[in-house]
Amino acid sequence: MKYDIRKKSTRGAKRTLDAFSSILFELLSEKPFEEITVNELCERANYPRATFYNYFDDKYDLLNYCWYTIGRQIHLEQYAELDPEECLYVFFDRIYDFASAYTKIIRRILKFNPEETFLLNHFRGYLGKQMREIFRHSPCREHYKIPYEIIADHYSNTVYLILEWSFLRGKDCSKAQAHEYLKYLLGALQKD
Repeated sequence: MKYDIRKKSTRGAKRTLDAFSSILFELLSEKPFEEITVNELCERANYPRATFYNYFDDKYDLLNYCWYTIGRQIHLEQYAELDPEECLYVFFDRIYDFASAYTKIIRRILKFNPEETFLLNHFRGYLGKQMREIFRHSPCREHYKIPYEIIADHYSNTVYLILEWSFLRGKDCSKAQAHEYLKYLLGALQKD
């Protein structure tokens, strides 16, 4: 990501970053990600292109920043200290709650960005990357008999599968029911 997320943002930078990420989500509820242009983002955000390129390399970089902001909202930085299995349920609960809070917006976005498009594949990749990072730093990773990357990918794919069932396919299962699905699908790993 071009913008250094580790440094403390000024109010102006935060306002600019928030404006571009908000506009991206707004445009995603109107058209596919592939059809969104940097010019369109700048016009809607009321910023010149030069400002956009001060913060982002391109719209893909902005999308990475959007996933990062969602990660901040669900406090991903706290997961490294948790046991991986506890972490998974905390991660799942927070992302489930986030999706529940934004269900209407998510469904509008999905109208233009269905399952097999770049946007959802990119989100799925983001989930996998986050889960691998969580397991990479986990003191319990030696607990498993197979490489932690495989476990992390299995967990992230399972979380995505349940989120997809609950929100993307509109099955509207409760959080308790979603937890049961998660426990059932991960049961074999948790018995090791």
